[in-house]
Amino acid sequence: MPSDSIRLSPEIHAALAAFGPGPPQAVHRLQVRLARLVLEQAPPAAASQLDLALAFIEGRASAAELLEARQDCWVYVGALACGCSLADSASAHAIMTCLETDAAAHASRSLQEQVERVVSCGAPEPLILSVLREPQLL
Repeated sequence: MPSDSIRLSPEIHAALAAFGPGPPQAVHRLQVRLARLVLEQAPPAAASQLDLALAFIEGRASAAELLEARQDCWVYVGALACGCSLADSASAHAIMTCLETDAAAHASRSLQEQVERVVSCGAPEPLILSVLREPQLL
């Protein structure tokens, strides 16, 4: 979903570089925090789906629960069909990324892709930077 046309500021690039190759759980948490920035454009169940993603990271939810939530998100976006805007699509993808159980979906490169998604939804740069600079906060 991220586009080559999305340009990230030098400040965002620096914040991403400072994070470096983090463990998948830390990247996953950051992806969730970033996805929360686009809840206004996201599917109606997105907030609870992000809570479920955090529960999975903490070992309180199963991979099967995330799979079901991911399918629900796909169904919602599919129902929009041609009426789906770039922000609708990017925000849904930001949520679905958080519902992935594979550690490869939560690598450092995936973090930049998540930032690109939230930028495409219009998330303010200061909020994005606050997430990237305060990764320990949820």
